[in-house]
Amino acid sequence: MRVFHNLPHFDFMRWKGLALSVSWGIIILCLLIVRPWQEPNPRVKLGMQFVGGNDMTVRFSPPIPAERVRQSLAQAGFTDASVVPYAATRSGYQDFAVKVRARKTGDQQDSTKQSAELKEVFRKLDQEGAGSTLPSLNLEGAATLTDRLAMENPLQAQGDTEATRKVYEPLGSLVTASRASLPGGLYGDFSQLPAGLPGPVKEAITKDYRPGTIVLAKDESFSPSISGEWTAKTLKAVLWASIAILVYIMFRFTLSFAIGGIVSLIHDVLMALALFAVFGYEFNVAVVASFLTLMGYSMSDTIVVFDRIRENSRKPEYKRKTVTELVNDSINQTMSRTILTSMSVLFVSVCLWQFGGPALHDLAFPLVIGVITGTYSSIYIASPVVVYWEKWFPSKDNLKQKHA
Repeated sequence: MRVFHNLPHFDFMRWKGLALSVSWGIIILCLLIVRPWQEPNPRVKLGMQFVGGNDMTVRFSPPIPAERVRQSLAQAGFTDASVVPYAATRSGYQDFAVKVRARKTGDQQDSTKQSAELKEVFRKLDQEGAGSTLPSLNLEGAATLTDRLAMENPLQAQGDTEATRKVYEPLGSLVTASRASLPGGLYGDFSQLPAGLPGPVKEAITKDYRPGTIVLAKDESFSPSISGEWTAKTLKAVLWASIAILVYIMFRFTLSFAIGGIVSLIHDVLMALALFAVFGYEFNVAVVASFLTLMGYSMSDTIVVFDRIRENSRKPEYKRKTVTELVNDSINQTMSRTILTSMSVLFVSVCLWQFGGPALHDLAFPLVIGVITGTYSSIYIASPVVVYWEKWFPSKDNLKQKHA
């Protein structure tokens, strides 16, 4: 398939100096706006996996104002808590993303304690539980529910503590997992308990709990030590991916192509990181995966252009042409393929970004930026660098063209 009926003849290299200046200027401007070297920096938002703490999604039914949640957390000592209401919620429910950083000297046990303190704050916001001392079943996790059932042992299970707990572990998981299939993801009353639950267990839950009007749709805790491991592994993943890509280019092409590929890859990653921070998105593990995908896509498109340049450099009709003409013709020849591939990926990425919901919003944005910058950099970053390198540093390993 071709986008153009005839081969296009755009003079891309005519604007190579201006394109390089504008592109790197945007990156520098974004870095000056974000100022990543400042500490603390409100513009650089790191996920709980990298800084440690608790990451929760809390659903209230009926809805309550976000300011009330912030005030309750501040009164409990969580003055730095982030409370963000989700824009798209079903009628009768309101979801909030609540994120609280771990204490600098905290460990996993401290993170668990912090999680319990946050749940206590939410329990006090539960309108149904204002005059009750019973815990909310909708706020209970599978492990805690299992421990409570094992302690009461309504089924009269025999054995030591560990053996008893194993009896109730699948039942606790069944109760908490069944919430997801209910309207709003929470129990309205005890008649909604799973049908396969034994009678004595149902009676124990009915006696010890109340349904509650709040549910934790997500509850993740990360200690600072684990966060440090996540950060180290993330940096290693990015480093090894970059090294693998660059080694491939160096062995597959000449030195000028390798330099062009390195500059292009650095440009695309910096541009995506800068715009990601400027727009206020959060860096988390899933986002790192999208950045690695961005790197792969960017280099894939660049290699297609490089391969056509190398292929044309061996043709007799290009022996008397300049490097600029060679690169221009090669880019024009791959233009149809570039447009078809890039637009296909861009459509999917934009749909994920706009309609994928909060879970995919941060993940899809780097892909959108990556497709745009990856296509752009193949033409106006990698290729101009090859042209400049061939003109400034001619060697026996160059494209062996006449230089204008």
